[in-house]
Amino acid sequence: MAEVLGHKWEATNFCKCICFGTNYTILRMDIPDDPSKPCLSCTKLWCQQQNLAKCAGASIGDANPDTATGKEGDIEARCFQRDSPRDQLVVTLFLLTVFGLLLGAGIKGRMLKAGFDTNLPWSTSRRWWEAWVPQRQPEDLRLSDTGRSPRDHRGDYVSVSDSPPNA
Repeated sequence: MAEVLGHKWEATNFCKCICFGTNYTILRMDIPDDPSKPCLSCTKLWCQQQNLAKCAGASIGDANPDTATGKEGDIEARCFQRDSPRDQLVVTLFLLTVFGLLLGAGIKGRMLKAGFDTNLPWSTSRRWWEAWVPQRQPEDLRLSDTGRSPRDHRGDYVSVSDSPPNA
């Protein structure tokens, strides 16, 4: 399992073979000679061995490592990496953050309709489930003359006098 995931998250290495100063081809380095240092495989000789049509007839030049500058001959090799895991992680986190902010801004109006006040701290506002729970009216908490609890009067009719209360 670690081998599969480790290979997936490795950076992809490319070798840019430049022939005659203007013609170039970018080749993916699938199997470098030394996997720990893949750019050491991107050489003028490696580019010449790829038998590229753009590099037909190109010479390597001076191969002496003491006197060579890298610009000799008709072939130049440059190694670079793309799609590193760090870059992928930064882009993914950025996109998730932007998406979350846009989603939050989009549902702010609906939150206000549901009774959430976005200006109040979370501890004083309603909880998310309170918007869907039916609201109960407060019960009549008057004490009766008989000493029974208010729940005993539930469903009973209350008599109403015909005369005004101040008469």
